[in-house]
Amino acid sequence: MAVVAGVDVGKASLDVSVSEGPVLRFDNTTKGITKLLRHLAKQEATLAVCEPTGGYERLLVSRLRKAEVGVRVANPSRVRAFARACGYEAKTDPLDAQVLSRYGQVLPASETPGTEPEREELQDLLRRRRQLVEQRVQEVNRLDKGVSAGVAESTRRHIAWLETEIALLEKEYQAALQASAQLAKRAALYRTVPGVGPLTAATLVAFLPELGQWDSKALTSLVGLAPWSRDSGRKRGHRAIRGGRGVVRKALYLCACSVIQVEGELRRFYQNLRQRGKPGNVAFVAVMRKLLLQLNALARRGTPWVPLTA
Repeated sequence: MAVVAGVDVGKASLDVSVSEGPVLRFDNTTKGITKLLRHLAKQEATLAVCEPTGGYERLLVSRLRKAEVGVRVANPSRVRAFARACGYEAKTDPLDAQVLSRYGQVLPASETPGTEPEREELQDLLRRRRQLVEQRVQEVNRLDKGVSAGVAESTRRHIAWLETEIALLEKEYQAALQASAQLAKRAALYRTVPGVGPLTAATLVAFLPELGQWDSKALTSLVGLAPWSRDSGRKRGHRAIRGGRGVVRKALYLCACSVIQVEGELRRFYQNLRQRGKPGNVAFVAVMRKLLLQLNALARRGTPWVPLTA
């Protein structure tokens, strides 16, 4: 049986519990993680489980992989649900470390795959671009709220700065993409699909490396496009999508908006669903799912998209 260490990651510290044992605290620094690795080696830990914390876990995960300790970055909502199921209503850093250790023991799963430096850089640039785009939307919305002349001028200056930064990030993420021949080739392949532009192709390359490797059912669930049942007895509840990788789902949403506006296979597919009485949102999600499966088949074959005849 694997010896599992639970690591609760904070900005400044790391709380560690091996096999739900006593909790030790280490600094979240290079020196602190070196001491943590020595502790795990003494305890013969073979797997470390932590949660994503907005980047504070990056150094730890990198060092664990270099030390050949298995790493699992667990979904926080699932860990919290597991803690409640085990009767842990309280939430503290030491308790979280013990819960993570138990989670890794009770619910074994594959390790979280590592991310290549090139893909990680591309992810960072795309995340930063998305942050600035969201800020620009907020600032534009503020101009509609009847602010004073001075505030309006300040807002416009900020919007101009944001637009300049977004334009720079557009060039930077494209440069990062082209710096890797493998990633650039994959992005060019995705762009052969109608509706998939440069940003969507880069997003798929950065945030969905599983394309071409997973089967259709698993992939739709991973992205959050699988409708979940809500049945009980004779009741058949409303099925809806939820969870998954939101950044990929948003990219596919924009693609679907584009492809149903122009003549082609997916537009006909959408219109056929609507004619059969399917609600607009159901038909739209079906288009997103079909687009994802087309991209998956494309990535598996490694050949450009070929349109179907009407």
